[in-house]
Amino acid sequence: MVHKQHFLSVILTGLWLMASSVQADVTEVVARVDKNPAMLDEGITLEVIVDDSVDSDAFDPSPLLKDFVVGKVSTSKQTSIVNGSLSQTTRWSTRIIAREPGQYRIPAFDIEGKRTQPIELMVLPRSEAPAAQGRDVFLTTEVDLKQVYLQQQVHYKVRLHLAADLQRGSLSAPELENADIRQIGEDSETNEIVNGRRYRIIERNFAIIPQASGSFTIKAPVFEGEVVKGSHRSFAGFNTTEAVTRIGEPVDIQVLPQPDDFQGQWLPSDFVELRQEWQPADGKYTVGEPITRTLTLTAFGAVEEQLPKITADYPQDVKTYPDANSSTTVEKDDRLVAQRTDSVAIVPTRAGTITLPEVSVPWFNVVTGQTEYATLPEKTIEVAPAKQSGNAPLPQQSTDNQATQQPATPRPPVSSVTSDLWFYTSVVLAVLWLLTLTLWWRHASREPAPKGQDSSFDALEATTWKRLQSSLKQQNAKDSLETLGHWLSHHTGRSGSLNDKLEAINDPALYAAVNQLVAAAYGRNTEAFDGAGLKDLLQKHRRQANGQASSTTSLPSLQQIQ
Repeated sequence: MVHKQHFLSVILTGLWLMASSVQADVTEVVARVDKNPAMLDEGITLEVIVDDSVDSDAFDPSPLLKDFVVGKVSTSKQTSIVNGSLSQTTRWSTRIIAREPGQYRIPAFDIEGKRTQPIELMVLPRSEAPAAQGRDVFLTTEVDLKQVYLQQQVHYKVRLHLAADLQRGSLSAPELENADIRQIGEDSETNEIVNGRRYRIIERNFAIIPQASGSFTIKAPVFEGEVVKGSHRSFAGFNTTEAVTRIGEPVDIQVLPQPDDFQGQWLPSDFVELRQEWQPADGKYTVGEPITRTLTLTAFGAVEEQLPKITADYPQDVKTYPDANSSTTVEKDDRLVAQRTDSVAIVPTRAGTITLPEVSVPWFNVVTGQTEYATLPEKTIEVAPAKQSGNAPLPQQSTDNQATQQPATPRPPVSSVTSDLWFYTSVVLAVLWLLTLTLWWRHASREPAPKGQDSSFDALEATTWKRLQSSLKQQNAKDSLETLGHWLSHHTGRSGSLNDKLEAINDPALYAAVNQLVAAAYGRNTEAFDGAGLKDLLQKHRRQANGQASSTTSLPSLQQIQ
């Protein structure tokens, strides 16, 4: 019999739920708060209860946003059967916090045609809290400056005071319209005595960078969590917790605009530094060899997006190839520090003294209210002539030069006998040299070389040309440039700088192609050159040189002339 009654109740419940899902029969809607009056910074729990099962979206909390900070809305439904009578309840719950003290009116809410009664709510200032009562949880906020310039960093500090054990909690960030807000560092924790009561204090720091000028209010962070309620435990041995919501005090700030007389990209700070590094660091520079200059701009109280590009002028005596740049924002002493690094490869084109102009970056000193400049003074460098190619034939040192390198010692006077001996010896050597020359000429006339120059010099040229072709094919800019310098030494017979060797060829197309190769070797894009096109140009000049050599040296033999 009991089973039949239970089965019948389940069927009736299902039918009732199906009917109620078609159209809810709401007869009563109630709204209530858990405290009235309430403190300015504490959360107030608002509940709206309906005596039926309705859709979760039937409650709209948006009318509260005008005067309150509104937390997340939770919805719960409950169904019960008592003595065969079925009842359902839908409940919405949220936490609201007033931003200002005063008298508020929580409006009536319409749920399925039924309206709640409005609630008159009194919010008291923090100063009216009973001194002896003490508060378990509260927030304090502070800023280092209340008047700043546009994009000047404001240091914002919030401190959560806890006199109760915290079970869980979350703390939001402050809010400011048109501002960049970033947390700085990790939370710190201390213990302090406040009004005779010990508090555990959790501190969090933020950097606020306003992006618009005018008068603004920084909305304070909101803390939501659960703390252990008193020292009582439940019958199961678990702590009893209490939900708490707290908000800090808002802060008003004044943001001044950028001065009209400031020229350049706007950079407000209290300290800006520009420094440089050189490679090679020994200050020994050579024509055609790259010099790497690294410029670093550092600004306190700024972020990397605010830093301008570092521009520098260079004389016509050098070629410049920008390298990679980077920027970052780091934290130092609860402040943001921005840093930008620009690198450039400088290739001197002539030997001698070269002066590089000063580099200057304007910035606005927020302490003095004046425009200042981070400056690097002009730099004078001494550039040595290009080193002689290692593959080019080196002139032999004369015996006179070797003699001058030895310590000078007085020589005894040369006697006439010694002079005669030197005279006859010179004659013999001259005869032997003429005899050797005659034998060589006869051998050459019998076996003419197929090319005008058949020597170790040609073998070196061929080896260097083969390596150059390989480097160009592999798009290896730096190796191609180095090998090209060696090959041009063989091809033109000149040592010195790369420009000197190209001037001997005097081909504008080749000069442009080599300039592109230099840019690829020392610039950002390591493959921004036409290796195949450069090879074709060099091949053309190599063939022309070989043709001229053949026409010059492939002469008919003396026997044919006869």
